[in-house]
Amino acid sequence: MRGESAAQRLLEELATGCASPDPDDLIQHAYRPVAVSDHAGWPWPGTITAWWTGPCGTALCRLRLSGVPTPRWVVYDPDRIALLVQEGI
Repeated sequence: MRGESAAQRLLEELATGCASPDPDDLIQHAYRPVAVSDHAGWPWPGTITAWWTGPCGTALCRLRLSGVPTPRWVVYDPDRIALLVQEGI
């Protein structure tokens, strides 16, 4: 079932092995609606609330999934995290 526990598991899976940036790092705050695909192809609504690029060039985003109270830093994967078009942008 697609309840909160499934959304939490998806977010934990995406965050596996992803270190959070240091608070002193240059973090770009944002608000970008996204659709996150799970392994079955189901889209989960979410929001990217910040971006950070690591020293090796890896882009991380702070992702919050609908129904999960705490966002997590994840490696941005455009094949799984689709930025949704915002009106006027």
